[in-house]
Amino acid sequence: MTASALGWRYHAERDQLLAEAHARPSTPLKAPLAASRIATLSGEGGAAADRAHMAALCRKLGAGEPGPEARWGLVDGGTWRLRWERHTEVSTWTAFRDQPDEEPGSFHSTALDALPQDWLAALPGEVLAATHVALVETAPRSSVFADADLVASEVAGGTVQVFTDFRPGPDGFTRFVVVQAAGGPVLAGRIVQQLFEIETYRLLALLAFPAAQASAREIGAMEAEAAEAAAQVAQAGGVEADRELLARLAGLAGRAEALAAATGFRFAASRAYHGLVQERIAQLNERPLEGRPSIRDFMERRLAPAMRTAAAAAERQRDVIARVARTTQMLAARVEIAAEATSASLLASMDRRAQLQLRLQETVEGLSVAAIAYYALGLLKFGIEAVAKLDHRIDPTLTAGLAAPIVVFCAWMFLRSIRASILRHSGEKV
Repeated sequence: MTASALGWRYHAERDQLLAEAHARPSTPLKAPLAASRIATLSGEGGAAADRAHMAALCRKLGAGEPGPEARWGLVDGGTWRLRWERHTEVSTWTAFRDQPDEEPGSFHSTALDALPQDWLAALPGEVLAATHVALVETAPRSSVFADADLVASEVAGGTVQVFTDFRPGPDGFTRFVVVQAAGGPVLAGRIVQQLFEIETYRLLALLAFPAAQASAREIGAMEAEAAEAAAQVAQAGGVEADRELLARLAGLAGRAEALAAATGFRFAASRAYHGLVQERIAQLNERPLEGRPSIRDFMERRLAPAMRTAAAAAERQRDVIARVARTTQMLAARVEIAAEATSASLLASMDRRAQLQLRLQETVEGLSVAAIAYYALGLLKFGIEAVAKLDHRIDPTLTAGLAAPIVVFCAWMFLRSIRASILRHSGEKV
């Protein structure tokens, strides 16, 4: 599958998820509230295992299970709620609960604390993203974020403030504090959802960065080989050298295509996920707060360079494949021209041999006429000598000499008729 097809598929998947999100019943969120999300990477074939794990929780609580083809589910645990959503290669598990009496925004307790811990520990797949969000009405008196890395912005026209540092906390979760003084529960739910998606899609997009780094050395080696091959094409090394170089280029093309096939899926997905991050940030409509960098600023500084690295790696792969193809085409053209020249020389040699063979054949035919005429004249002479015994007026020598041209002509005509018959049967002109 090509990179463009992969990119289209991921955008189609995004549109489908957005349509499903708009069709689902939403539960209004109000402060103070604790929310947590875990995104597990289980690949495109992991949907069944994730769905079965959600069904196990539903059975544990006596709730309705998701259908056999369901891509999302919601379960109400009384004091908490959990929503499962299946994406292309990940599942997200998002829990909500009212904030306990302790100071909101301290993250001493989270929404996940209320879930069955044995079920939570058995989540299928590999944890890719883990995020806590604290929704509060007033800013906490103390901050859990590193002051040097603090990201702060106003969103939704200044009615909501968002604070984070995008650094994992002691439990490995990144944390957001959302301060909402006004705007209602619908706005709160939308902002919390957008923050979760920004963090999830950010880490999904970053999966391409290790692939880009790992492929950089191999791409560099292939670029050097392609340049060396192009330099050798400029030199006339003979047909055998060209054939060896053509075989090397075929192997290089195979390696380049294999590398593109191994990383094309991830690079295409990265572009799609990066696009989703940018869309979610644009929907926040944020402004920097207190001179701090905004979420958009953070992404431009941290995420965008990684995405450009992945895009550059994908572009280098396409470029080396194109360069190898062009070099192979030029070399193949030269080999073909050399082969045509060799064929022309061979045909000319064959033509010369045919001409020589024809001359030899004509010489043989002349000798054959002479031989046939000689033996025929010898037989005829016996007859003339016999007749001369009966009629002494006949001179055998004179008669044989006069008959010699006629015998030679008849022998020549006889051989010519045989040759004409053979040529007619072979389909050639006489």
